[in-house]
Amino acid sequence: MPVKINSLGFRDDREYALAKGPRTFRVLVLGDSVTFGHGSVYEHTYPFLVEQRLRAWRPDVDWQVWNLAVPGYNTSQELAQLLEVGPAFQPDLVIVGFFENDVVDNHVVAPPAATARARSAALTWLYRHVYSTSVYKRAYLELAWRLSASNSYRLRLQHVGAEAQLLEHVQSAQDLEGQRLTSFDRLDDCRLQAAPCAGAAGMAPDIVDAMRREPGWDAWADAVRRLQQLRRDGVYRLMFFVNMAPLGCPTSDVFYDGGSSRLNDFFVRTLGADSTPVATSYEAFRRVRPSQMPEASGHSIGNANVVKAEALFAFLRDVFLPQIAGGRAGAILRGPASDSARRAPR
Repeated sequence: MPVKINSLGFRDDREYALAKGPRTFRVLVLGDSVTFGHGSVYEHTYPFLVEQRLRAWRPDVDWQVWNLAVPGYNTSQELAQLLEVGPAFQPDLVIVGFFENDVVDNHVVAPPAATARARSAALTWLYRHVYSTSVYKRAYLELAWRLSASNSYRLRLQHVGAEAQLLEHVQSAQDLEGQRLTSFDRLDDCRLQAAPCAGAAGMAPDIVDAMRREPGWDAWADAVRRLQQLRRDGVYRLMFFVNMAPLGCPTSDVFYDGGSSRLNDFFVRTLGADSTPVATSYEAFRRVRPSQMPEASGHSIGNANVVKAEALFAFLRDVFLPQIAGGRAGAILRGPASDSARRAPR
């Protein structure tokens, strides 16, 4: 999947000035490969789709939703990233995207220093750009196979035209099945009750305890507390977004609980300690069909990212943004907006 990293170092086809305009409301979205959009075209990542909904809802505001996610990052690395770039990027809101594997291999985050900043910047660059290179791997191997030679690097240099033609085909990835945004079924309570998932296996009863035994759990909990502290101290407006889906039923085309709600609720409670705002996509997925939600339980693409964007946008519109009253951001949100402009996009 073609990936562009802009001059500020994050995934976006657009370039930005650091200085904000008088009507700019800047949102930083942190996360791992799920938020980054592994396997997804940029225009279908959930941060981009949220920005489009915000713009349709309040066109009088210059919304900037910056996808700062880095493949492979966990919560402690996202904290370190925020401490590093936050002062320069001046966010009006920070959204920390959370997926269940973010609890693994965390470490205690030290205050940024000159050496640590340089190392962090280098590692972040490598994570993003190695990803940007590796996403072409399948096209590259296919090219080497088509050229029928073992020295694929030499042939890559010799057959620039053939490679360019192949990658041009990859550029149209948003037209591939699964990448397209299509209409999909929305299930009401009656339709959900009519399609139970009988006999399906669920998660282990001790799944939450197992999470606590993960290497780096204490460091993860510390990173969460420090992010919450940044919000309490007024350093950043900050919230979490648990972008998880329920289990897909193996016997019918529905999502089902199977103990997954227990895990979702645990993360919502933990991340939401001390009244930190938390949105979740879990319940939104309960009302759609897995067959229409590509990779919903992993690196979501296509319609699965639409569901995530809808859930996050609804929380921002109905819960989070109306609570912002003071300061520059509050003045922007109190600005002129007609009733039609405030209406949610459909």
